[in-house]
Amino acid sequence: MEYKRIEDKIVFRLEMGDRLMESAQKIAAAEGVKLSSINGIGACSKIIMGYIDLSKKEYIFKEFDGNMEILHATGNITLKDGQPFPHIHISVADEECKAFGGHLQEATISATFEGVMQIMDHEIHREFNEDLGLALMNVCPIK
Repeated sequence: MEYKRIEDKIVFRLEMGDRLMESAQKIAAAEGVKLSSINGIGACSKIIMGYIDLSKKEYIFKEFDGNMEILHATGNITLKDGQPFPHIHISVADEECKAFGGHLQEATISATFEGVMQIMDHEIHREFNEDLGLALMNVCPIK
């Protein structure tokens, strides 16, 4: 993993075997990121992604192995329990160029991943919403 901070952006590159969510969290923690958008492209050999089942109030995850191109990974980094928390959705294409995607739990990088974080000078915390079973961004805290 390599990264460089350039003003309000962090440009980063992951290498074979790096894990996307883990790496994004480590970079954000090291650089004191409290609010950021994140996006990138690359390739992975293993991915765990899913969707929210609102009737159960939980994510349903599926694991995929094999060579996949990361067509687009996009999301944000906020704070959850005081720590940087990446929330990323991802689209990938398999060896037949069939695309699919979902809420990313983790992806193991194969060739590379090239990403950018756009840091904002603010902080947003996540708070658990009982009705949905999700930790949502609290963009307008009650004072």
